[in-house]
Amino acid sequence: MEPKIRRKFKAVPITLSTATAVATTLRWDDVAGGALSIGTMSTAATTLQIWAAGSEAGPFHRLRKVDGSAADITLTPSTSVGGTYALPDETYGCGAIKVVSLTTNSTSAVAVVFLKT
Repeated sequence: MEPKIRRKFKAVPITLSTATAVATTLRWDDVAGGALSIGTMSTAATTLQIWAAGSEAGPFHRLRKVDGSAADITLTPSTSVGGTYALPDETYGCGAIKVVSLTTNSTSAVAVVFLKT
């Protein structure tokens, strides 16, 4: 019988904001990946940006893919159904991240970030 490797799981509630300075800082140094679950919101909400740093103290910068494009989450918002979005693979190796709303249409929306270590 092969031994089971159990990974740790944690759910962290956050409130979305367009201001990086007030966005929730998520410690990411021992996280292998994650997802973001968000409830209903304005259909005008479009994008969530990922900001990253080497530690919780920052400084935070917009996370980019190897081709230089933004490692954002494109939303398919609905006023009647919530959704769950995978966090970009580019977050792997970051010390801390912040999820920042591109538009005010998703500001104050409550979301839950699922972390897998």
